[in-house]
Amino acid sequence: MADNDSKELTKLLENFKEIIESKGPIKDWTDSYLLKARDRYRKAAVKNRGKWSFDFYECLQELNKESIKRNLFLGTEH
Repeated sequence: MADNDSKELTKLLENFKEIIESKGPIKDWTDSYLLKARDRYRKAAVKNRGKWSFDFYECLQELNKESIKRNLFLGTEH
């Protein structure tokens, strides 16, 4: 089971690198794409809690920081 979880996070990190190459830095992403990506990574983070690599943590932090900077809070009124 741990192997599947690690594979999921590794796959997400590889995908993140590909997206950065194709779409550019996170600051250039659309709000809707940022929310979609952020929520995908958050779900994986909860599912794989305790199995995060430093790279995964950094990726998640970047997505969260940009969301906060843009005042994007899905499902809440801010």
